[in-house]
Amino acid sequence: MILTKQGCLLLILVGAFLSSGLQAKEPSLFDVAHQKMKPNVYTNIDSMLVYQNNKLISQHYYGRFNSNTTHRTHSTFKSINALITLLAIDQGLLRRDEFALPLLSRFAKPTRTDRRRQQIRVKHLLNMTSGLACDEAPGSNGPNHEFGVDEGQTPLQYSLDIPMSSEPGEQWQYCSANSFLLAASVSAALARADRENIFEFADKYLMQPLEINNYRLTKSANGKFLNGQGNSHFIPNDLAKFGLLLLNQGMWNNQRLLSKSSIESILTPVMPINWSFTSNLKLVQQPVTKYSNQWYHTNFELNSKSIATMHSWGNGGQYIFVIPSIDAVVVFTGSNQGDFQKQQQPFDIMHKYILPQLLSKS
Repeated sequence: MILTKQGCLLLILVGAFLSSGLQAKEPSLFDVAHQKMKPNVYTNIDSMLVYQNNKLISQHYYGRFNSNTTHRTHSTFKSINALITLLAIDQGLLRRDEFALPLLSRFAKPTRTDRRRQQIRVKHLLNMTSGLACDEAPGSNGPNHEFGVDEGQTPLQYSLDIPMSSEPGEQWQYCSANSFLLAASVSAALARADRENIFEFADKYLMQPLEINNYRLTKSANGKFLNGQGNSHFIPNDLAKFGLLLLNQGMWNNQRLLSKSSIESILTPVMPINWSFTSNLKLVQQPVTKYSNQWYHTNFELNSKSIATMHSWGNGGQYIFVIPSIDAVVVFTGSNQGDFQKQQQPFDIMHKYILPQLLSKS
């Protein structure tokens, strides 16, 4: 066989390619996690997005969901509601130490008399330490006031009339009424200053600067108040922007949206809570979850390292994870409403796949 000059060159190139030992790229741990969604190792997860160094490096959607499908956030909106509140504080519309009842009196007043109720401040609503006799945490025995706040025709009056069980600031109890009262306090502060309503305020000072346009906030059943406790709708990529805002110390596109002090208040855990999201993982230490400004703080123990993480949480498995030490944000949405064990699946995925992959890139 006679080879032309061009044929010899081609053989040389092919030989060089084969001898280089190039093989198919080994799948990342992100891809491994994605594959485990398909055989239902992990079930009813609707999206999984990973950002590092402000760049989207992995995204997957499942079932009927895609990058443009809005997803109900449930209580993850509590964490977003806190950002709206902190914006109002930054603008001097209300203060952390301000008493909530005088502020809310323009809308309604409690019918129950209790000295302790008069001591509830904005900061207590932010940190779920109001002292209201209410416990809606997974596995708790209540009292549960979620229906009265979510579905009741007079949710503000209902929330103001929940009995007290402790002094404000003493203990943490998960209660949607705190978040509802927080948003109502912002509405009252805006009305006091003769400003726009809370929906316009949130859009002007948070959503539009973050270029979030495809979203829906929900109103109370009587149409008067923002449901600060949850039930808004966002696309997953826009949920990630709230995490990135925290990661970037309140800055977005060279514009300061939140003050450094507001960011620091979220980054600093305040109160230990009475359950752990990572209790089902094989960790070196006893897991502890803390709370601050409607955001959770937990640590992942990985290769003798303790990875401090902040996150939101919404029923069904809605999470925004913020991991400052590796400059990362991870978002999950899911449809495991009412099943807290399945809602913890993202923590297993974070521990086994997402964090090891991110650490390998750091």
